[in-house]
Amino acid sequence: MADAQQTNQQNQNSAIIDSNQEDLGATNKPPYKREIFAIAGVSPEVLAVGMAKYSRSALSIKETISELTEEKSAEFHEKWVIGYGDASVADMAQVQIACENVSILASKVIEDNRLGSYQEKSTRYQKFDRGRFYKPAKIMQNPALEQLYEEHCNYLFDQYILILDKMTAFFMQKFPRPQEMKENIYASKVKARALDAARYVLPVSTLTNLGFSINARSLRHAISKMLGHHLDEIKEIGLEVKNAALNTAYNPQQTKITNFLNQMKASTNPELQAKADEISKLLSLQVKGAPTLIKHTDPKEYLQKIKLLSKEFTESIVRFNDMDAEKEIYDAGKVYGVDFVDEKISYEDELIATVFYEKSRYSFRQILNVVKSLTVEQKQDIINSLGNLRGQFDWLSRHYEIPGALIFDTFMDYGCFRDIQRHRLCTQINQELSIDHGYYVPKELVEAGADGILHETLKKNIEVYNKIAQEFPAEAQYVIALGSKKRTLFKMNLRELNHIIELRSKPGGHIAYRWLAYEMYEQVKQKYPLLMQHSRVMLPDFERDFFLR
Repeated sequence: MADAQQTNQQNQNSAIIDSNQEDLGATNKPPYKREIFAIAGVSPEVLAVGMAKYSRSALSIKETISELTEEKSAEFHEKWVIGYGDASVADMAQVQIACENVSILASKVIEDNRLGSYQEKSTRYQKFDRGRFYKPAKIMQNPALEQLYEEHCNYLFDQYILILDKMTAFFMQKFPRPQEMKENIYASKVKARALDAARYVLPVSTLTNLGFSINARSLRHAISKMLGHHLDEIKEIGLEVKNAALNTAYNPQQTKITNFLNQMKASTNPELQAKADEISKLLSLQVKGAPTLIKHTDPKEYLQKIKLLSKEFTESIVRFNDMDAEKEIYDAGKVYGVDFVDEKISYEDELIATVFYEKSRYSFRQILNVVKSLTVEQKQDIINSLGNLRGQFDWLSRHYEIPGALIFDTFMDYGCFRDIQRHRLCTQINQELSIDHGYYVPKELVEAGADGILHETLKKNIEVYNKIAQEFPAEAQYVIALGSKKRTLFKMNLRELNHIIELRSKPGGHIAYRWLAYEMYEQVKQKYPLLMQHSRVMLPDFERDFFLR
């Protein structure tokens, strides 16, 4: 009986897009000529219904979208996506969002979604301007800290310019222009290298621009994560992204079309005036985002509670059981830290250690050793605590993406992380940015005699962070420079590892992530030489590859 009712309801819902079938006629009549074409000029919601038609109607998509209005599309989505939870329809609604003047810190949260495509303003090709940095309201409302914050951020920009000029002169002296290279090409390559070196003192409060393309289902999840974030800027961005998807999209052609129609309406020709009115009505269907599909974006309590539980367990279990809690995996003889965790790990231990990792400052191996020492009863209590947090409509969190992955506990500067984070096919568990792990000093700055500037700048950066963190520990992150190090746990399969190795070890990349990728290759090769024998890796060499970008 229930099946019959659902079938009846489905037939009624499908009528939204099937009702005109007899009048329109199907284009796919014998001999069924194949057609492949791109589609433009319709809203994401209309297009999503058009695509959904392939499973619910015999009509061509051309017939469907020509007859659809936003009202009919919204009615369809209300019944199928909202009412029946058929979220696959929302996958077909693609939304493009531009985010301008957001902090670098916020950009990494925005981009922390696997099913999206992102482009961000580059620290390699663009010089960042003094004074363009995010100002957290909580800090700005404290007169003493407001002055300290603004003065220090501007100081970091001044040091950025100082290092940029010094490194530009150094590179021009050490790497003179090859005779066959044009002046403008040479200048751009030197500038890129100098910007690479100078970025280490930029604060993560630096304002950047980014654009992304994402489907409505993934956008809904992304918005809910941002709305539940502990930083006000990211909560505000989440709300603004939601509004952008709900309201009329920016159309660069709209002004031109409006001016043209106004000229037609001003004509003394009645037929021309009538035609202008007719065109205006057709154009009144503004191309919007996906208002009906971007619903149910309230902050997910499940994800917030996972983080709180992670912090609680880290403090009460890991720190208590490990007296050497400040130990790090960093090897002073290497540029970056990569710990390839290749040992037999039970699925339960991996899950628990992964959850503990996110809200800690400890290495994964260190946490794992503590987890292994717990009793079966303790592990059961922890896993039960995690499972009980999940609501009826909550997806399991990333921590559950086990087993069978290659695990790398990485230790890199934040600037390097900005690039490596783009590999969203990996499972990434991020620890928050802090000053606990020190900062990175590039070899080229040492050679140029600019390392003294870096040391002076970042030592002062640590002092200012500590002062602000006494009052606002979360907002104090904004003042941290890109050269500061952080931990990130990467889990990936062999195919993704090879993709990272081959892409990130190439001469065109930043030397920081080139060494990180090469270290991944070396550590896996030592354990599994046969698996890595076909990896197209390149040994980083800064001087040899200077012009290869």
